Amino acid sequence: MKNRFSFQLSGSRHKQPPKLRKWSPGYRLISWLLIVCLLNLSGCMNYFKVRGPSAPLAEEMENLSAQHKRMILHFGEEAWVVTTPKVTADSLTLNTWEKYELVLSKPVVPDKANRYRTKNPYRENAVLNEVHIYASSLNRYPGTLKVGIPVSDIQKIEIYEKDKGATTASWALGILGGTAGALAVLTLLVLLLKSSCPFIYTWDGEQYALTGEIYSGSIQPQLERHDFLKLPVYAPENINYKLKIANEVKEIQHTNLMEMWVFDHASDLNIWVDKYGKYHTAGQLLSPVSATAFDGSDLSALIAQKDSLFFTGRISDQELPLTDGMILEFQKPEKAVAAKVMIRARNSFVLDYMISQFHDQFGDRYKRWNKKQQRVPEAQLRQWSADQNIPLTLSVERNGEWEAVDYYNVIGPMAFKEDILSFGLNGTESNPVKIKLEAGNFFWDIDYVGIDYSADLELDYTVVSATSALDQSGKDITKKILADDHHYYDQPEVGDYAELSFDLPPNREEARSVFLHSKGWYHILRDPKGTPDIEYLKTFREPGRFNRFVNEYMQQMVEYQNKDQFPNP
Repeated sequence: MKNRFSFQLSGSRHKQPPKLRKWSPGYRLISWLLIVCLLNLSGCMNYFKVRGPSAPLAEEMENLSAQHKRMILHFGEEAWVVTTPKVTADSLTLNTWEKYELVLSKPVVPDKANRYRTKNPYRENAVLNEVHIYASSLNRYPGTLKVGIPVSDIQKIEIYEKDKGATTASWALGILGGTAGALAVLTLLVLLLKSSCPFIYTWDGEQYALTGEIYSGSIQPQLERHDFLKLPVYAPENINYKLKIANEVKEIQHTNLMEMWVFDHASDLNIWVDKYGKYHTAGQLLSPVSATAFDGSDLSALIAQKDSLFFTGRISDQELPLTDGMILEFQKPEKAVAAKVMIRARNSFVLDYMISQFHDQFGDRYKRWNKKQQRVPEAQLRQWSADQNIPLTLSVERNGEWEAVDYYNVIGPMAFKEDILSFGLNGTESNPVKIKLEAGNFFWDIDYVGIDYSADLELDYTVVSATSALDQSGKDITKKILADDHHYYDQPEVGDYAELSFDLPPNREEARSVFLHSKGWYHILRDPKGTPDIEYLKTFREPGRFNRFVNEYMQQMVEYQNKDQFPNP
């Protein structure tokens, strides 16, 4: 019988998706976490906060005037734009200029992050320049525009400014509190949303630190792939390197190979290994001369350096796009023949969670469907993933048209990873070179993008096998991960881990780069209930159908949160 749930392309009638379940406390928590994950300085969701004066009144007014802040005076139901503030010992005088027209469509909540919209026709970013002064009384000067307010009758002064605290971390810390809160949020995200790939921890001299994930997206044996994860070098002179591979989610992980690639090189040289196992060298990467989102928003400040600010999907009250991304322009040297594009990125928790939601649509037939998926050709599985815009596609503009040149493998949501792709230049590219990064809306968080045109230098590197590898019970699993063969280190239970030790050669140069070369796949464990809607599931054979599925869920979550104002989980 033909695999009825495999994702061969075929036509199918559209059907409305099932509604989200009733908003139980668990779903409230999940929706809260997902929305929190999107509250960052990506430029897609914009927030401002309200602060009070931070200096004596006269000094504060002088500082605000120097910043050319727009001042608004409120008295009763009236509000005016005012200028030329002057403070005496007991009064504040101002010149009224014009009636104030509201910039925002929603009331400001002083003790919360407030959203403003920058996309046409709203242009609400003018609110970032506003100062609101509230008075319980005022004196008008006849024949002039001047008004005076006794200092004692100034009820409050609200200064609006961009909210850098409206990042995922700040929401988490603000609600849950401190470092323990951050750990709690991370734990909740892992338990509720996480469904992919082994965690890699590296020993920093005092403890194991989460470094990244390996072979993400390899959820069937035919999708087993090589992975190259750049590891931190805590002490270049230390020749013993320790790491831990852990299963911390409900899945069975099968690791075929784990070894180190060790590069010694000059301190001004950077090394990366791409998904094909080819290493690339670069000096100082070039930043884009322009970086814009698909809606035209300027992303330059977000992706110019490796930090906590990143671009992700966008939430809107209107219909959401199936894909999102950015267009970047880079200056090109005259004789450049190839380009290397390095990104620092990760997948979002939204993607992880929605893959789980998709699997739940199969109900009590999930296990049967998943078993059949193991017989679907690899090319067909990868094509479905590409048709749903799950990988991050890299395109270049040639002769005025976009041409896809490659894609970045799925990374996983737990940590940012540096990855690189290269492609040849044939002279039909514009100058500046235009690059497009595109994936499903909400699927990727992109922190940094840089380019290099130099030829790769020839370097020697050392491949180092593990000198010891012990699982949580002390069992030696070294032989299972020494070579790319039919022997696997299996981690069937949550909490399974192995600690590996590598004896590296002495450092011969100024700097060192170390990569974990691994290979494997994993089996996601789920036990959904209910009878599946087969006709509905058939619609997921269509390109972009999973993207619509994600948008439908996210829009419902946003509508819910707009009504409930971020309920306390």
